[in-house]
Amino acid sequence: MKKLYIVSELFYPNKTSTAYIMTELANHLAAYYHVSVVTTDIKYDGNIADNIDNAQYTVSRKKVGKVDKNSFFSRIKGAVGSSILLAFDLFKNIKKEDKALVVTNPFLIIFFVALIRLIKKFEYTLLVHDVFPENTIPAGLKNKNTISYKLLKIVFDWSYRKADKVIVLGEDMKELLLLKGVSNTSIDVITNWFDDDVKNEEIDKEEYLGIPNIEGKIIVGFAGNVGRVQGLDKFIECFNKVGNNKLVLVIVGDGAMLEELTENNKANDNIYFLGSKRRSDQSLFLNSFDIALVTLENGMYGLGVPSKSYNILRVGKPILYIGDRNSEIDLMINKYECGWSIDWKDEEKIIALLKDLKSSHLEGYKEKNQELALSMYNSTTIKNQFLIVLNK
Repeated sequence: MKKLYIVSELFYPNKTSTAYIMTELANHLAAYYHVSVVTTDIKYDGNIADNIDNAQYTVSRKKVGKVDKNSFFSRIKGAVGSSILLAFDLFKNIKKEDKALVVTNPFLIIFFVALIRLIKKFEYTLLVHDVFPENTIPAGLKNKNTISYKLLKIVFDWSYRKADKVIVLGEDMKELLLLKGVSNTSIDVITNWFDDDVKNEEIDKEEYLGIPNIEGKIIVGFAGNVGRVQGLDKFIECFNKVGNNKLVLVIVGDGAMLEELTENNKANDNIYFLGSKRRSDQSLFLNSFDIALVTLENGMYGLGVPSKSYNILRVGKPILYIGDRNSEIDLMINKYECGWSIDWKDEEKIIALLKDLKSSHLEGYKEKNQELALSMYNSTTIKNQFLIVLNK
């Protein structure tokens, strides 16, 4: 069997989205390759598994130290250190006959691997989870008219083009890579999948959520990173204009905006912030929702596909997506009618939907969305698509 290097800043025992996906891929691909994982010791949050040993593949874990995901400077420092250490390990060990599957975290890794490819001619597949530097614009970190941004774009566009094969999460992301000059023939679209341990189940919502008198109310639930590119502050503004006393907004997760949103809405008796939950609890909190909210800020087109969408489908909940038109989630919702998709520009439409929402509007989604998840977004089908691309 050939040797495959998997390079990712985050990996098991982390249980965040990228760490989970890369670990699952390593487990699957270890049956077909001698897999060697190059990762770091970073622990982003408390979402950590206990046992880190796995005999199916080897793990080289670079010592970076503690990184605060809610601190910009801590994340930049961690990204620089991680990128250098991961790249050096790959450069030192990889041979011409080997393959590498590299994910775009940390963001500098693609530049360093592009440099390595000038010296060593191994087969290089890039898995794009983030598109840099375009993703700095909606986050408010960069202005696209500045010289520094334009220089970064030149460098990173070149870096993306150095991969032999590029895997993206959606058609919208593919469009951005084509604009970078990446060849159409080298790009494959492979979506994420739902977690195998996520199931539809009945739970006592009042007991689990700790919210009194919730019976008969419609729970709009958000689960994930409470960051700046989600636009949750804008959704809450809309939610507060609705005046539907049958609605409750529940937010599960942590992030840079959590403290500010919590403080600004502490007087609201129909908005609840439950903090971070373990990934293994997804079946519990997703099943406690009646509608699952997925939001991405304006300008996030092609820059990310929320993987939680597929877990939402698996538990049979309708999705309320608010974000750019023609994004991967927008296309999925419109094609399969598994929820609602609204652009941020249509604020009146958002408010009207929430104002008139009744329990009867939620009927018919459970079986349809579960079947969609099982047929289109199951882990075996998606992981085998990665195998096909690597074997090309």
